[in-house]
Amino acid sequence: MIIKEAQERINSYTTDENHQPFKVEFKVRPPIFLSWPWIYLDGIIQHLAVRDALGDLFYDLPTNHFFSFDKMQLPLKRTEDVYHASVGIYHEPKTKLTRIYKRFEDYYLQFHPKLEKRKYNIGSGHFRNHMLNYPILITKRVTFYGCGDINTIDKLLGHLTHLGKKSAIGAGRIRSYKIKEAGADYSFYKENHGVMRPIPTSLNVPLPKEEGQVWMRMTYKPPYWDQRHATLCWAPKNQIGEALE
Repeated sequence: MIIKEAQERINSYTTDENHQPFKVEFKVRPPIFLSWPWIYLDGIIQHLAVRDALGDLFYDLPTNHFFSFDKMQLPLKRTEDVYHASVGIYHEPKTKLTRIYKRFEDYYLQFHPKLEKRKYNIGSGHFRNHMLNYPILITKRVTFYGCGDINTIDKLLGHLTHLGKKSAIGAGRIRSYKIKEAGADYSFYKENHGVMRPIPTSLNVPLPKEEGQVWMRMTYKPPYWDQRHATLCWAPKNQIGEALE
């Protein structure tokens, strides 16, 4: 019942189509934890829009169900099924490697009452302790470009508190953001930066040929973890890779 109602709300989500080129700049408190070189603006917008569509139902969703977002209309312009939304451009990025420890603490037992009178293994299995090496990005500003309904996007972004992973430990906290109209739509390509988002090679979009342009198999629309959307794409610049060189 929950799944059916959630899917209906997702399918019926629509916004105004007053599309304008825009630029949004986030000032963040470093570091930003990343498991992938890019942060996708349309992925952020979709997450916020789903929360807006579902309300409190969002927090009761099952974790093992694949929802369809094909009928959901985000407040972003689309060319076929590719949103006009860039990846984040990091200002003077630096990268480091950090280590995180995750331990099963005794106070977690209140959430697992069946474990209170039995032994549990913290060396292996579901409750094991972890030592994780994570790449972190040091930057104070992240900029995105897009084309969409600026007012709706501004309202959605007002609920965003962090960029990247590990927000529970305060990583990537947003200090402020500013959205404004841009002189042109730079969501696909911007001079001096190149391709601005994953663009399927099957999409008929005129792009300047540049030396060093990279093609790779990758997903091109949210949710980006869903490998069913993976195809050969023009890839955006990997600023993390460049910072490591």
